Amino acid sequence: MTITARPAPNAAPVRLKVRKNIDSLSAQELSDFRRAVKQAMALNDKRGFEYFAGWHGVPLGWCQHHDPLFLPWHRAYLYWLELALQSEVPGVTLPWWDWSKSAGIPAAYSSAQADGDDNVLAKAAINVVNATHKSGWPTETSRAPGEVPNTPAPPYQQEWAYAMKATTYADFSQRLWTVHDTLHVWVGGTMGQVDWAAYDPIFFAHHANVDRAWRIWQAANPGANPPANILDQSLQTDPAMQVHQTLDVHQLGYEYAGTQATVPGSA
Repeated sequence: MTITARPAPNAAPVRLKVRKNIDSLSAQELSDFRRAVKQAMALNDKRGFEYFAGWHGVPLGWCQHHDPLFLPWHRAYLYWLELALQSEVPGVTLPWWDWSKSAGIPAAYSSAQADGDDNVLAKAAINVVNATHKSGWPTETSRAPGEVPNTPAPPYQQEWAYAMKATTYADFSQRLWTVHDTLHVWVGGTMGQVDWAAYDPIFFAHHANVDRAWRIWQAANPGANPPANILDQSLQTDPAMQVHQTLDVHQLGYEYAGTQATVPGSA
């Protein structure tokens, strides 16, 4: 699925890649996505899945949480990983897990087998790139849904609705990162640990939904941007991006399926 957008008068139409709900992918789309992830996991360099996983926690620790950079940094993070996956299998996009409506981990991420092999989206090895393994480091991802006491389980419909009612970027960001945190804790295992969460492929389905939420909220609140004093701030990614470069998903070449009136016109 593609959307045509006209970025400026007399400019050629731009074909946007569309990120879809993981439960809406065709069998071929899901197989292609798994293949892209598997091939990226086989690379032990800056094109590899585990290099990108290391941005978030061990060994680089570049992630931003609980501050105004939370949403821009993670949008840039997903952008660069998606490009890396597209270099493995052209046309793939990062799917999102709609935990505002889904009551559990999607089958695409929980089935032990897929395409006649181990499901790379269910469990992944942890091979830290450019770092010497230390005692106590996990060697593979794990999950323990619901094992942390007093952690509400998805769906998080009320939390989603509460975030969407925010009228300022600061309020929206804080409300969204609160439910984001809850989901990490509920999944548990390595997803519940900042150092290791991004080694689990479901991390990116979770964060694609966080990014989707921001996209929908942006459409409903045009001009409600992060604070002006951080718009030129560089985000620690490789290559680096500035906050203002993350504000328009069309400029990054993608859109979401199922967003609410986010693409103007009939195209």
